[in-house]
Amino acid sequence: MSFKALLTSTLALSYLSKGVLGCSRVTYNSGPADGNRTVIGRSMDWLTPTNSSLFAFPAGLQRNGSAGTNSATWTSKYGSVILTAYDLSTCDGMNSQGLTVNLLYLADGDYGPRNASMPAMSLAIWPQYFLDMYATVDEAARDLFTEGGQAKFQVRTEALIPGVPTLMHVSVSDATGDNLILEWLDGKLVVHHGKEFNVMTNEPNYDDQIAINKYWAPISNSSLPGTDRPADRFARLAHYVSVAPASSEVVSALATTNGMIRAVSVPMEPININTPNITPTLWRTIADTKDKVYYYESASDGSFFWVDLTQLDLSSSGHTLQLPMVGVNWTERVGDMTDQLEKATPFKFMEANN
Repeated sequence: MSFKALLTSTLALSYLSKGVLGCSRVTYNSGPADGNRTVIGRSMDWLTPTNSSLFAFPAGLQRNGSAGTNSATWTSKYGSVILTAYDLSTCDGMNSQGLTVNLLYLADGDYGPRNASMPAMSLAIWPQYFLDMYATVDEAARDLFTEGGQAKFQVRTEALIPGVPTLMHVSVSDATGDNLILEWLDGKLVVHHGKEFNVMTNEPNYDDQIAINKYWAPISNSSLPGTDRPADRFARLAHYVSVAPASSEVVSALATTNGMIRAVSVPMEPININTPNITPTLWRTIADTKDKVYYYESASDGSFFWVDLTQLDLSSSGHTLQLPMVGVNWTERVGDMTDQLEKATPFKFMEANN
């Protein structure tokens, strides 16, 4: 990790401790005229660049949970295309089956004390595990717990700077529109599974978000909260997806999804105005689970590109590929980038040894 990347992540995490980190995510179904296409959109809100890269991983990779003693191990069943944060973590992506993951901040997160008898994995590789191992949300949901009701592994985290927590929750969605919201609260894995869980933002925990939204839902046609707070973004996004029109083809489906995510994105604002610190939206992604195309839109550079997973060799005979997104000419990051990925070495996931 370069000094610049480390400094950037340190600055970002210092803002995190002030509770200003945010993101939004929505699952949209286009309707029967478009074959019930499921499209997942998300925004990444952060005060400093995430120094992201786009990676394509083939199936057959040997993985380690990067969590010290008794780390979980597995071999990836499916290939995927993902976005990194600081080339230390998978924060977003879709696999060859259309399964999509989004990693968002959760201030209420609590992974609990380490139980050394349980396999563990770093928070940084937690989203990648689902992309590697499952084709559907239902398949993933049925494999979370032992017969005794214990989580099959623990998620561990690591402060990149002393005293600053790194806390996240994960959404998993698939081509059927099914959703899985996963949160570690008070040391226990809390799960919400169903097509109805199609919106996710940040704190408070998901049960509280649902409770807050119950107030807004009946009056959402005439009144919605307008701030950039996570609960307000949740209420607006839940309303937008509930009234979103059906689509007859892919362009309309993508535009509808992106319109919703843009509507809850946070604009760049001057830092000296007399309002609480707000985390601006830096980029957005759209995952088309039907055609297996993954889209990226920069909120700061105004550029839009995509990668077609069906045109990549994501089988076990394929290679790890990378599309750098730092220090590049962004006029060259527009349109179809599928052929621009180059052979690369997989990055090393953040170690979580606590």
